[in-house]
Parts: sequence; structure tokens; C-alpha cells
Amino acid sequence: MKHSFGSIVKAYREKNHLTQLELAVKTKGALSTGTISKAETDPNYDPQLSTFIKFYKLMDIPFDDIIAILEGRSNVD
Repeated sequence: MKHSFGSIVKAYREKNHLTQLELAVKTKGALSTGTISKAETDPNYDPQLSTFIKFYKLMDIPFDDIIAILEGRSNVD
């Protein structure tokens, strides 16, 4: 089953016991709570490359794993 980018963000946040605000603070202003909320709740959320990179660096998930999840070849943990 394919997953949305937001489901990856939410799974990461919950796995690390972070609120959206705590996650935003962890980015030192690079991502707002509004951006995080939109990513998690909008199934059609398609981040700009710069925003994707900010999330990617923050979550420290291998790029290949993110692609596999988005393509449905792996599950969100």
C-alpha cells in the first residue's frame, strides 16, 4: 500500500514522542507547525523540493526507505 509523505512525517514524529510544536522547534524555524500539520493531514500534500529536504534532514531516514514507503514497497514503522 502506498503511503503519503505526511504519513511518514507523522510516524516519525510519533515514534520520537514529539508534538508538532516540538518538531517545529527541533527544526530551528526551518519548518512551521502549520507546514507539519498540513503535511500530516493533507493526503495530497506534495512538498516543494526545499521543504522535502528540510523534512528529510530532520527525520534522518534513508532516502531509499522514504521512496520505498511512498511507492508502497515498504511500510511506515
